Amino acid sequence: MCLLLVTVFVHMFFLIPYVPSNNRAVDNMIRVAKLKPNETVFDLGCGDARFLIEAEKKARVKAIGFEIAPLVYMLAITRKFISGSKAQINLRSFFNADLHSANVIFCYLFPNVMERLAEKIKKECKRGTRIISNTFSIPGLKLVEKILKDPKKGIPTIYVYKV
Repeated sequence: MCLLLVTVFVHMFFLIPYVPSNNRAVDNMIRVAKLKPNETVFDLGCGDARFLIEAEKKARVKAIGFEIAPLVYMLAITRKFISGSKAQINLRSFFNADLHSANVIFCYLFPNVMERLAEKIKKECKRGTRIISNTFSIPGLKLVEKILKDPKKGIPTIYVYKV
């Protein structure tokens, strides 16, 4: 708990947001993604890696995450170790990663990066790649489904896109 509080404080100080998704949101996004065994799942800005670990556990996917904030990355590595996950977690910007092998991309990113992300997805992702976005829409991508938030269940709005 102490590490989590320090992490949140440091990221607020450096203006790097760290807003973890609750477990209901994680479960709902995994369900909406319709993951299949052996698919490759990317989490852009993976935070503490909860999506990756749960997706790997529930659907037996290859899980790859990208986190730019060092303290949050350490939290992700700790969660990975404790859970016994085989997820690959990279300490680098997803803008410097190649997305071509992704079958599914999860993201919970702020609107100021979404337009740039849309261009990257259009250039690099293969036809049929599914993108699941927590809370924020991605302008320029084809929206397949929008699941409205349910405050009673603690579930945010979820946007589903397909390349």
